[in-house]
Formats: sequence, C-alpha cells, structure tokens
Amino acid sequence: MKMGCLLLVAFLALASCARQKGEDVVEQSRLDRSVPDWVVFPEKDWLTLTPEQAFPDQAPSSITASAAVSARDAWNAWVSAMNKKVTGATWQGEDHSNNRWGVAIAWGGYLLQTFGDPDYRFQTASLGKAFTMACLQLAVDEGRIASADALIKDYWTGEEQLKSSHKYLNQGHHNRLTFSHLALHTGGFPVTNGYTWQRCKNYDRVAPPWANCTADPDHDNYAHAEPGTVEKSYSSGGYWRLSQALTAIWKKDLKQVMDEKLFSKMGIPPDRWDWTAGRSVREDASWYPAMPGYGLYLDLPYEIDGVVVRGGPGWVVMNAKDLARFGLLIATRGVWKGKRLISDTQLLRAHGGGNGSFVAGIGHGLMLSFGKVASTGIDFLDIPVHLFQGQQPQALATSLTRR
Repeated sequence: MKMGCLLLVAFLALASCARQKGEDVVEQSRLDRSVPDWVVFPEKDWLTLTPEQAFPDQAPSSITASAAVSARDAWNAWVSAMNKKVTGATWQGEDHSNNRWGVAIAWGGYLLQTFGDPDYRFQTASLGKAFTMACLQLAVDEGRIASADALIKDYWTGEEQLKSSHKYLNQGHHNRLTFSHLALHTGGFPVTNGYTWQRCKNYDRVAPPWANCTADPDHDNYAHAEPGTVEKSYSSGGYWRLSQALTAIWKKDLKQVMDEKLFSKMGIPPDRWDWTAGRSVREDASWYPAMPGYGLYLDLPYEIDGVVVRGGPGWVVMNAKDLARFGLLIATRGVWKGKRLISDTQLLRAHGGGNGSFVAGIGHGLMLSFGKVASTGIDFLDIPVHLFQGQQPQALATSLTRR
C-alpha cells in the first residue's frame, strides 16, 4: 500500500519516501517474476495460436521423450478426443443443446483452442462467486474495508434493511461474523437453495446439526452458529449476504465495480456481460426448471440506497472467451499489462458453477487460462499441462489472427 511522505520534519519525510521507494522496488520485482515476458494480453479480441504455431515440429512429447511423437501430435490427439466428448450440459432442467455452450483455452494470453461456441453467453451459476470474492478483495485494496477478516457489523448492520431483526449483523452469532467467514463458507449460514431447504436439505445433504431448520429458506438465511466454530458448509445464502454488505460498502453496483476496476482494463466492455440481480432469481420460480422455488432464500433488501444488489452467489452472464480473460488474471496473480489490478490473495481464485461453467488460471510458468459455459465432458484438470511445461509460444506476430 502506498504511503504518503509525512510533512512533520524533513528527516521523517525523507525516511517515509525512502521506505516507499523500497516498497515499489520490491513490488516491481515481484511483478516481473509473476508474469513471463512472453505473455501477451488480449485487447478487444484475442490473438489466436494454431497448433503449428504453439508446438514446433521438433518439440518432443514429454510422455515419450521422443521426437517421433511430438507435443503437437499429442495435443492434436487430445483435442480430437475432446471433440468427441465435450457437449452442452444439462442441469436442473437447463437445456444447452444445439451448440448453446462453449469452452475456451488460452496459453500465455493467446487463444489456443475452443469447443462449441466460445461466444455463447449464459448465466454461469455459482461461478459468479469468484467475482464476488474479487469485489471483496478490491474493497480491501482500496481501504474501504480494513481486511477480509474485519467484522461485517462494523461496516454494515442491515438494520431496517434486512427483513427481520434476527438477521441484523450486530445481533446473535453475527457479532463475530467476518467477510472471510462468508467468503469461505464458515459463517454458520446453512442455506444454499430454497427448493431443497423446504425439505431441510441442501441438495442431497440434510441440514447440518447446528442449523435450526424451519423449512422456510427466507427466514433461515442467517448465522445459526458462531462463525468459525462449525464445519464448512457451502452456502449461497451466505454469499447473498456478502453481496448485500459489499453493495452497501461500495455504494455502487458490483457490476460497475468489476467494470471500472478490472474489465475496462482487460478488454471486456460492459455490454458484453451481465450479472443477474438477486431479485430476478428470487422472483423467477423456474430459474432452474427442475428446482421450483430455488431462489426463495434470497431475502430483502434487493436494492440498497437505490443501488441494485447483484447475485453474489452467482449468475454472471458471460462467454467462455471472456471468462478465460479472468482466468488469465488469476494466472498472472492479479497483474495485467505490467500493472497490478488486484492483490494476489486467496480471494483471487478459480470457481465453478453447478451447470457446467468454470473459470480458472494457472501461472507457475505455464500461464494457462480456461473458461467454460454450460459445458460437460471437460474440466480444467483435463488439459495435458505436461505439454506446456518449460515451453512458450513460438508464433510470429505477422502470422497471428484475432478472434
């Protein structure tokens, strides 16, 4: 964090400035190490690599260590196998047939491979939690929150805004609730969907023993146990509360936060993606056709001081190619074109959605990024990363195309 030179006495001012310069040198050194110089960053469109550009003929496959089976041959064989396997997902009544799905894989900032329609946009279920975590980290970076471990009640209590006093963040177990508790699913919030909670279950799991299930998902969206004292319980209800608190703290639409702080610098225009409002999911009884009432746990408020509350638990509408851009930001550990956009913490991470959507990135010299929307038959871990170890794209700029 930058420090201003204190105007107390000349000595202290110079000392403060000297410390600042030292921090800048350390930070720049860390940036230089985190992003290899062969990485490029997409503008409005991606630069695209062909397998011939990505894998020179003489490069052996690390499987056989033989030039007879090149890395290019191994890659092409993998792509051929995936083409027979990858298809649109079907989850809780969603229908993604007829090419309404997409996958994008990038290497070093070059788009290397796609499946389906990589420009297809659809709500990506819980994948959006990655964006909510980013909004939390950005709030810490800007000093709006002291740290992710700060008590939420010190920033927003929800009084007169949350529906009932037992939900106020300065009441009951909420007194010890931190932002990290909600982000890491350790806040004692047990509800993830309204449909199965009406049966005192979350999907196929019964309500945890510390939860007081009334079978009313709206009423039950609060901390049932002291945060941090019970086992992790995946909770979209907790993420909804987190998105409400962050909206109150930012005093602006969380989509606008992502646009201004990240995407405007990453070549993703505001009209190319959306983030579904929580109210929309709550009021659409058939949001997931096979789970009527899924969104009943999304409780008031839906706007805070006139600002819409986005779906913190998920429902980002984005295509696979733009998700791969976010994956590249994960791979570079928050750096874009030599500038740090967001701190490198556990809040900058991959995440998936139940409907076959996923975003991920891996650095460590590999610099692979991945985005998929409503797709099944392929996961990030399926990529044969051994083909990229110790390698870098060999393409000539004059032979590259944009897509």
